[in-house]
Amino acid sequence: MSTDPPEVSEALRRRLDLPMTFVSDARGELMDRLGVRDRDAAPGFVADRSRDLFLPTSFLLDEQRTIRWLYRPDTFRVRAPAREVVAEVEKLG
Repeated sequence: MSTDPPEVSEALRRRLDLPMTFVSDARGELMDRLGVRDRDAAPGFVADRSRDLFLPTSFLLDEQRTIRWLYRPDTFRVRAPAREVVAEVEKLG
């Protein structure tokens, strides 16, 4: 899930040749429900836009859109380890 518009995520998916779909939540509505918005977390020099950041939470959903794996850090500075994400994707088949 990303706050990027769907066309941006789709371009990334194609460029990386990934066999999956990215979910777009451009306004952050679902991410707010999931509690992954870090309010006012952006550095003070960010003046012309929201200072909110979304925690780089990773969700893997199955074909029925059920969350099968979730990685939710406590800070926007941490990302899911790529090897861990790949291992979880492989478990889903």
